Parts: sequence; structure tokens; C-alpha cells
Amino acid sequence: MAQSQRTFPYADLLIVVGRLPFWANLGCALLSWVVLRHYANSPLPLLSGSQSAGILAGPFFRQLAMVVQYVLPLAFVAAALLAVFNCLRLLRHRRAVLTQNPAALLNNMAWPAFFQLLEQAWRRKGYRLLGSSLTATDASCDLLLQHSGERYLAHCQHWRASKLGVTPLRELFDRIVTEGAVGGFVVTCGEFSDEARAFAAERQLELIDGARLQRWLLASRR
Repeated sequence: MAQSQRTFPYADLLIVVGRLPFWANLGCALLSWVVLRHYANSPLPLLSGSQSAGILAGPFFRQLAMVVQYVLPLAFVAAALLAVFNCLRLLRHRRAVLTQNPAALLNNMAWPAFFQLLEQAWRRKGYRLLGSSLTATDASCDLLLQHSGERYLAHCQHWRASKLGVTPLRELFDRIVTEGAVGGFVVTCGEFSDEARAFAAERQLELIDGARLQRWLLASRR
């Protein structure tokens, strides 16, 4: 039978307070030190004979406070340092992303980040995302957008393709007609064939290729 791992209360405390901002941890460290130090150094109350049963409680808790007045603030200080470290690490990661080549960043982008890039770009253009049909097998989807009260379909099923032909455009156009949308988008990180571009030019289809996605990516960094 496998034994479950146990953590020390001090380690659990670090995990909990580590989620607080560093300034909150420093404030808690100072507050806990002042309160515990005051309690540890306060005089014991005089007890009557009828209160002699609890006479040992006062010295015990004051001895405990003498120790905890250092342990608890140190936990908050350690959590504050951890929060600062995580913040600096996040800043370094963001700086690395900003300096990375947009083409390489786009090719290595996972679907959630790619989806967020599309959503932000269309939102800046005044579109509103109404829904999506996520496909679990290839982590892609078609999007339903709205702009000025009119609906648009965005086809993202082949976003990893290096070169996209006309077949997905024909399928999207059929859906646009069936669902009563006024236009659509086809998205790919690669490029479109000449036949696909000719088909889109004759219909209300807007093609978004890798070069345009890189411009969207650069715009999202500003």
C-alpha cells in the first residue's frame, strides 16, 4: 500500500502565504512580530486560589509566543522573497517572449495561446466572440463572431498547415450560406494556394496567413 506524502505545517504555511503579494507578506511579518512580542513580554496576571487549575497555561503560551514571534515572521518574509523571485522570473519570461522572432514564436505556439491571439486581434477590430466548436482531436475550432449585429464564421481547423488549398474554403462558404452569416475568415500559420486566393476574392472570405498573424502578434506586444 502506497504511503501518502506528509508535509510539515511550516511548509504548508509557506505555500499558502506565498500566494499573497510580497508587500502583504512583509506587513503580516511585522504585525505578527509586534503582536507576539507584546504578548510574550506581557506580565502574567495574578490568579486567585479558584483559578489555580489554569496557572500553567499562562507561562506555557508565553514560552510558545517567545518562539513563534520569530518563526511566524520568518515564514512571511520567506514567502515575500518567494513572491519577488516569481515576479522577476515572470518578467524575464515575458522579456524573452517579446524579443523572440515572431515567426518562430508563432510556429511554437500551442493552441490556447493561438486562440487567445485570434480573440484579442478580432476584439481590437470590433468583433465579439459568440462561441466556438472545439475539436478535441486536433485542438482547433471554428469560431462564431459578431460585428455591427452581423455574424461571421472563422475557420481555424487547419491553422498548422504550411499551405492551404481551396477545399476548406469551399466547406466554410457552404456553412456561411447555410447559417446565414455575411462572411468568414480562414486562418493558417502558413500560406494559401493561388486557387484558394482566387476563390476567396470572389466571395466574402478573408484569408489570414502566417505573415498577417505575425503582424497581429507584434501588435499584441505593444
